[in-house]
Formats: sequence, C-alpha cells, structure tokens
Amino acid sequence: MSREFASFMASITGESAEQRLKELSEILDKVMQIVVNSIDQLSGNITQMETRIQNLTARIVKLETSTVPAPMGAPGIAPGVPPPMPISGPPMPPPEPKVVSPMSARSALQGELKALFARKKKE
Repeated sequence: MSREFASFMASITGESAEQRLKELSEILDKVMQIVVNSIDQLSGNITQMETRIQNLTARIVKLETSTVPAPMGAPGIAPGVPPPMPISGPPMPPPEPKVVSPMSARSALQGELKALFARKKKE
C-alpha cells in the first residue's frame, strides 16, 4: 500500500496544486470511510458480546439460585453429586511477616551515594 501511495504521489507531482489537493482529499475521504465502518463493526461486536455476557450472567444466577431437593440424610447435596471430601492434614501455617527495614529505600540510596562521593573525594 505504501508503494501505491508513493507511486500516486510521484504521478501527481506535475499536476496543479488544486488537482493534487482534490486527489488527496479523495484519499482522505476513503480512509475516513474505512475508519468509520471499522468503528461501527466494533461497536456492533461489543454490543453482541455485552448481550451474551448478560445472558450468561442471568443463566448463572438462575442456576445458583435454583433449589434442588436434597436426598434423605444428606442436606444440601444434589442427587448424583458425591459428597465433598473432608480436608485432612495439618492446618496451613500463617505466612511469615515481611521484615520491614528501618531505613527507607530513599535514605538507603542517599547513604550509598554519600559513601561513593566520600570515596571519590579521598581518591
């Protein structure tokens, strides 16, 4: 496409400024039409996706809120679904707290710079 544009520009170099301006405006008009059509297609696709998401959300909510009668002796468990396995083993230890340095990063950097400049002055 860039070659075509370059050849087009080379072909109109001998023409009047008015003719060049007219042809360039036609090109700009076509480019704008492409951009507008692309935006229309994108907004249509986004609208379709939003509709699908809303439908899926409604289905999920409906499935979550629907009540299935529990079998005898196992309250809250749907028929055909195995009961949950009990969690066994030692409980997970709490995460270790991060060691917070008493010096901030900024002051540490300033300290390093001071030490470097002091060494540089000694040399």
